[in-house]
Order: sequence, then structure tokens, then C-alpha cells
Amino acid sequence: MKMKSMKIKLIFALFLLSFAIPIPAQAQFFKKLKKNVEEKIVQRASDKTDELLNGKEGETGISESEESNPVPSTKKEDTQSGKISKEPTKKLASLGNDDNVITYKAPSKEFIDVVIQSHDGLPRYGSLYFYRGKTAPTNNMAYKNLVELKFLKDAYGDMDRSKLTKYDQTQTGDQKVKNSYFSQQHLLGVASYVCSDGVLKDSFCDSETKSNCVFYDRAGDRKRIGYWGGAGKNEFAQMRSYLGFLKNYFTSLKDWSGTFYKDGTQIAYYVNRAAVAEKYDFKNKGYWISNVISRFGTSFMLHHSGFLPYTENEKALESSGKKFFLSVDPSTAKELNLQERAPVFTVFKVKVYPKIRNHTNVALEFELESQTIEVYRDIALTQKMGEIDIQSLKSKY
Repeated sequence: MKMKSMKIKLIFALFLLSFAIPIPAQAQFFKKLKKNVEEKIVQRASDKTDELLNGKEGETGISESEESNPVPSTKKEDTQSGKISKEPTKKLASLGNDDNVITYKAPSKEFIDVVIQSHDGLPRYGSLYFYRGKTAPTNNMAYKNLVELKFLKDAYGDMDRSKLTKYDQTQTGDQKVKNSYFSQQHLLGVASYVCSDGVLKDSFCDSETKSNCVFYDRAGDRKRIGYWGGAGKNEFAQMRSYLGFLKNYFTSLKDWSGTFYKDGTQIAYYVNRAAVAEKYDFKNKGYWISNVISRFGTSFMLHHSGFLPYTENEKALESSGKKFFLSVDPSTAKELNLQERAPVFTVFKVKVYPKIRNHTNVALEFELESQTIEVYRDIALTQKMGEIDIQSLKSKY
């Protein structure tokens, strides 16, 4: 009550004082009073706003748990073994970019990813394109060996898992013994191309001989290991290497190989080196192309493979003496300036099947998945000349 009485007296005194102050001074006094009141109101409103937006004094808008556990990245990574990543990527023309290779992720750190060249998102078989510093590194032998591991079931079924089979034993004529020796040597090749450097050092490296610890050739590609345990190892060391590898890695490798050719087939692009058979045909406006399809010479996966033609026009493609017409307008032909026997590259979309010729050999056969043959000027497949429709094939000798 005393405090309230004092406030009333103070207000009354100020009221009386205002009459004693001249009019101009009164105006200035009330102006300052109004300004002070407005500043306090603005400051109070600002403080209230901060409390509403950021919490009370000493608090922040982010809790400790949010600071120590930030929102995880939404970037998707495909780590499932043997599956191709389907993340969309920007389409680029030249090889050496992610769009021109397919990566099969390793199931564990004991193995390396398998990388092969691709075309339009599918494996590229046949003629490949390599240019140092431009094309992406690949490990084609790893891919080939894993595919073989999948289909050589009979040979691996006879593999002796208790000891190494010696070559001399194969001379007896026993097919199971031959299969055992072959599969043990084939598995050695799979290990050479697919296992990580750490696994190779543990299984095949002789610490006393540095030369035995080099698993790459001068080009940087994996070399095939010649012996279990490494060169110069005695029979007991080789046996330990083989049995240890079977115990630790064979099952994982076999499971991974099962993810290739998942339904027993593979859709791929077969790239073949063809040739311009003669000079530009001004009458028909195009080029005559020879050697449109061939499985001989250096050819990834489809070397000496079998072609399965069904129609008469498909059968005609195999004729070595025939030339096939590719329509090219004169202005484009002038830019290409192709001479007789100039190399060009034909591209077929194919469906590939394994053919087990015997217990120790996997051959491949293929049929056409599309009736269109793409023709390119360069092996990098960046300069497309045109297409040949197999259903309306035009040929001559």
C-alpha cells in the first residue's frame, strides 16, 4: 500500500510541475517521454519475437540430438553383389565416362568390382575401344572368369576339395580327375582377376621374394597367378594356400558368379569391325559394307562364338563374300570421305546363350534381338553413319 501511495504522490507532483514548466518545455518533455515509451515497446516486441522463433534465452532451434545426428544423405548407392546400378546418369558421347562402363559391385571387400565397357546401358561384346587416359579402366578377364565359373558346374562338381590334383594324375584318362585338375587351375585364374590385393598377398605372396608380390603387368592389368601359394612354394605351402582359399572365399565367389547371366542369358551389344567394300555408290546413294558380322580375330566374349540365324536375310549376313548396302546421302559421304577398305563398325543387339561343349569349355552362342544394324565410323561409337534394316536387306557379291 505504501508503494502504491508513493506512486500516486509522484504522479501528482509531476502533474503540478507540468504547470510550472513553460509551454515549449512541456512539449519537449512529453516528446521525449513518448520516444522512450516507444523504444521500450519495440525492444519488448523484438525480445518476444526472438523467444517465439528461437526459443527462450539459452536455447537454440536445433536440439543436441539433431546436431550430433545430422539428416543422412539421400544419395543412393548400389552395393548389392552382382547387380548393375540403375541410377540415371548424364548421357555422354565418349568412352571413359560412367555411361560407357557397367560396374558389377563386389559382394565384399575381399573382391574387387568388375567393370566392363557398355553401349546404351548394356554390356559391350566384340571389338572394344581403349585409349590411354581417355577410356575408363576395365577388368574384362574378371567378368569372363566369373561367367565361366557359373556355367562350369560339372567340372567344379568333380573338384577335389581335400587336396590339389597333380597334372600327372590327369594322364590316367579318368574324366573326374581331369575335371578336378582343370577346375583347381581355373579357380586360380578367378582368384587372380577378382580377389583384392590384400587377399592375393595373404594367399600368394612370398614375403622373401618381392617379385612374387607383383600382381599387375606393365599396362596395369591383373596378371594370372601361376601357382597356388605363389611361385617357388613347396607342396605343403601350396596345399595350405588352396585349402585356405576354399574355406574363406570359394563360396562367396560361387554365389557372386550366380548373379551373372541371371536367367541363363544376357542381352548385349555385339560390335564388329567391318569395312567399306568399294567407293561411294552415287547411283544408289550409299556405301557397300563387307564383313558385316564376324566372330574371328580379337573379340571380347564372342570370340569363335556361334551365330544363330533364323530368317533368310539373317543367314545371308554370314556370307563372307556378300556386301550389304548402307544408305548415306552425298553431303554426309563428302564429310566422311571414306575410301575403299576403310574400317567401319557394325553394332548388333543380341541375346547371348552359353553352350557347354564339354566339361571344361564354355562357348557362347547368340541370336539377334533387333533387326536393325547400327553402323559407326569410329570404334568409340560416337560417329553414327546410319542403320541397315535386316528385313529389307539389300546385298550383292
